[in-house]
Amino acid sequence: MEQPMANPENMFNLEHTGFHKLSSEIRENVQSKTRTVDPIISKIFEKLLSQCLENFNFTENPVLVEDYFHFYQEVNRLFPSLHQKIVTQDVFGPVFFVGDTHGAIQESYLIIDFFFKVMELNHQAKLVFVGDYVDRNPNDLENLTLITAFSILCPDNVFLIRGNHEDRVINTHYGFLDNLLRTYRDKGDDLYSEILQFFTHLPLGHISQMHSGSNIARVFTVHGGIPIDPHNFMEPLILSELEPKLECEFPESSDMDPYSVSILWSDPDEMIQGILTGESFDGRMKFGTTVFDGFMRANKLDLMVRGHQKWVEGSKTFFNGRLYSLFSTASYDGRVQFSPKILMLEYGISPKLIPVTVDSLNRDYLEIETSYKLKVKSQEGES
Repeated sequence: MEQPMANPENMFNLEHTGFHKLSSEIRENVQSKTRTVDPIISKIFEKLLSQCLENFNFTENPVLVEDYFHFYQEVNRLFPSLHQKIVTQDVFGPVFFVGDTHGAIQESYLIIDFFFKVMELNHQAKLVFVGDYVDRNPNDLENLTLITAFSILCPDNVFLIRGNHEDRVINTHYGFLDNLLRTYRDKGDDLYSEILQFFTHLPLGHISQMHSGSNIARVFTVHGGIPIDPHNFMEPLILSELEPKLECEFPESSDMDPYSVSILWSDPDEMIQGILTGESFDGRMKFGTTVFDGFMRANKLDLMVRGHQKWVEGSKTFFNGRLYSLFSTASYDGRVQFSPKILMLEYGISPKLIPVTVDSLNRDYLEIETSYKLKVKSQEGES
């Protein structure tokens, strides 16, 4: 049965939050894509935005557990299964990549605020989150829900993939499940079951096919690393052949096939050529230069973006700048320890790392706005 549609005027009436009000064209596009989306999605999205502006106060007048439960029931109705494990999208504008957020809703809020304005300027802009939305920080439920709602309300522009912390065993050890049980007691278990079902339906990878005229650059995004056959690691795996064979729709990575585990868990290492792995060929493998180069060449990929590892400066590049590793949270285990970054890619323009601070994001938005207006003016002059 079709659910009542949320009024797009109400859905994006964000003037009280300090956000730019989206253009009518964007709102109409959202409306056409969300005719069967329950209003609970926009209701909680706006509520969380308001709480962020109230000094991130989530304890006074909190979102009810019943509303969170309703929210994730609706999410699972919209995404009842995992259709594609690695999704390819054609891109005709800039793409912004977000590393691990780990419950740091302060940074996620700033990124969403920034991307709202970019999306209003350029409707073809994309935002890709590389996973690990929960654990390590106390507001992981709010962080996950804000990001998830944003992706549902802007399905053509925002894309989420699964990280190794979207996992029952990891959530049991690193805080997310404890946070839910401490806050909601028995109801926390029921809520977690709905959220865990959503985790199993998140894809493992994303390929951005960035177009400029007849030219295409392909960017591969995962949480951890490349898929590896530990018994024949010098033979690169072809993603189009591997994707249908991936068995990753499980609550725990221990039940997945080894290629899915590698995508979620493995790390780059410039000190080796092949791979490093444990005796059982599972867990946190490392892949080196030769293996990486062979994989990229075989799959006609130009760049790779991933998260999974924490960096004090928020990012690290590997393999002569062909792999970017991002970390997009300042706080970790309750302490501010890092300088988070996001990555901007656009065909023909050098990759740009953007610090996740108010001043940096505002400054970069003004640069993007100026560049985009000059590009539009130039195109109008040519026509």
